[in-house]
Amino acid sequence: MEKELEQLIEKLPEQERDVYQFMQNEYDQLEQAGEKHDVAENDTFVEKKASEQFDITEEEAGNIYAKAESQISRFNKYGASK
Repeated sequence: MEKELEQLIEKLPEQERDVYQFMQNEYDQLEQAGEKHDVAENDTFVEKKASEQFDITEEEAGNIYAKAESQISRFNKYGASK
């Protein structure tokens, strides 16, 4: 299952994949550092970092991440039953 998920992520357009992976890594680092999950605060922080890294707006970064998360969620829900 994990291999199929990796393949799904690899099929994303390059910028979307890069932004998603960057942001996921930032969320993972926050979690490992013991940050309490304040959704709004963490999202703002990570979106700002991604916007600076990829020269896009914070809103674009958030939308890219949300879109990828949605595709992954659908895969996890429906892909597992195939």
